[in-house]
Amino acid sequence: MAAFVAILLALLPFALYLAWRRFGPTRGEPSSGMIVAMLLGVGLMLSGAVWFGLSRSFERGEAYVPATLGPDGSVQQGHGGRAR
Repeated sequence: MAAFVAILLALLPFALYLAWRRFGPTRGEPSSGMIVAMLLGVGLMLSGAVWFGLSRSFERGEAYVPATLGPDGSVQQGHGGRAR
């Protein structure tokens, strides 16, 4: 999850520049409405990433149990279990 956020933050300046060039190529500076819209978008993206990371995390002391094949050949999903 941290790597995903790091990649998004690294690409953010390029995305902002491309949005500025796309929506305001004739003006010298982006409008205040565009800046507010971009900041809201970035805030929503980051809050969604944090929410997703927190909703999928394991409790303290839990270990990841990888996916396995069941007795009938079906795949049982990976899950959190007690640490060994």
